[in-house]
Amino acid sequence: MFALQLLLALIITCLPVWVWLERVVPVGATCRRLLIGGYTLFLGMMLVTLIMRFLSVIGVSFSVGSIGGVGAFVFFAGVLAPRSWRMTALPSKPAPVLNRQIAGIHRLVFGICLALLASRVLVLGLEIGTRPLFAWDALQHWTKQAKVFFDQGSTAPYVALNEWLAMGGKGVYTNMHPDYAITTPLLQTWTNVALGSWHDSLMSFPWLLIFVSLGLIFYAQARVAKINSTTAIAATYMALSLPYLNVQVALPGYADLLVALSFLAAFAAFYNWSCDRQSWQALLCILCALCGLLVKNEGFYWFLTFGSGWLLASLGVKRGLLVGGTLLLGLLLVLWLMPDTWVIAGHSLQELSLGYRPEAWTAVYVSFLKHDNWHFLSYLFLAALAMFIWHARQLAPTLAPVAAIVLSALALYLCLYLFTRYSFGAVRMTSLNRVALQLMPVVAFFTLLVYASVSRNRVLQR
Repeated sequence: MFALQLLLALIITCLPVWVWLERVVPVGATCRRLLIGGYTLFLGMMLVTLIMRFLSVIGVSFSVGSIGGVGAFVFFAGVLAPRSWRMTALPSKPAPVLNRQIAGIHRLVFGICLALLASRVLVLGLEIGTRPLFAWDALQHWTKQAKVFFDQGSTAPYVALNEWLAMGGKGVYTNMHPDYAITTPLLQTWTNVALGSWHDSLMSFPWLLIFVSLGLIFYAQARVAKINSTTAIAATYMALSLPYLNVQVALPGYADLLVALSFLAAFAAFYNWSCDRQSWQALLCILCALCGLLVKNEGFYWFLTFGSGWLLASLGVKRGLLVGGTLLLGLLLVLWLMPDTWVIAGHSLQELSLGYRPEAWTAVYVSFLKHDNWHFLSYLFLAALAMFIWHARQLAPTLAPVAAIVLSALALYLCLYLFTRYSFGAVRMTSLNRVALQLMPVVAFFTLLVYASVSRNRVLQR
């Protein structure tokens, strides 16, 4: 019965977005089915939380019928939408014909990676389905909100502890972070609503969908980027086998993996838009980047990093760097002049307590280059960055915009732990890896792009 209820929840979640993506993604696009599948899972989960917010505003209680009814309206609106505005995909070059021996090796590698990924999904699914809620923040923060939302059948207002005390707790609730986005607990609430009762394990089913969606988007967008299937599946396996990423799925409840999916989905779409200028990729990029704002405060800053990439893609590398540098100086001037009490994305300058904290460098070094959080990805990224700089003349026209996004995000990450009071999250090894997880799938995709571009240039030179 639980399996059937989860299947029904999956259908209600995916169908409304799937029918629209069938209109948006052009017929003939590379890996179209996998691409639609990956983005459907992600955007479907985001849509169902927006539907729940809407129901709370109009005073309708959460139920399979109410949430499914709004989803059905979105679905039939997509069915009735005209097909005339659907784009056609740009023609792609046929893949090179390989001799039988090389083709056989490629099929073997592809099959091994696919089998490993399938087994990993199965193992993680068993972990999620049988392990009670365990992760610290999930237990102490997110799921408490989900329990309230589930019991009330709607969202509930959360305020700071002093406000809660002043109001006597009447009509409001409190926790350590009342200003956090509620997308994560709404996903847990929706799963329990579909199950018909509170279930400590199965309510984490969305984290398995996030894992699958991340893999589908990574592989499909890599194929759209003209990377061969064997290299794409091997890189996808490497990204999905990152130890800390797997920990976040096996011990679900944190919001960081959903932010990572949002950033990757937007980043990969941005790269392919910057190469082919197809509007449907731009639409996917914008939607997914905006979704990050609904998950955590960090999503706002990752959203801003796309500005640097857009400048280089639109104005060219030289003019883009000049304009970007000018805007950066202007931003620093604004930060210097703005009042310390102004709050941006949940933080004020006064709260951040800006100042250089060199003790965080050791933690950053140990986490990325000594601990087994990311396997060899940190080393591969540094090698890819060196290759990008070495071959800058050949690679800059296509890779400079996405390089700007990655480097901007990493710069913001380092600023957080080296120049703000949140350096304690690095020194104590508490939040350092969780925030890094939001970036690492994008780092992996960029590393793949550099490797594929350098390999392609070498083949052309021959």
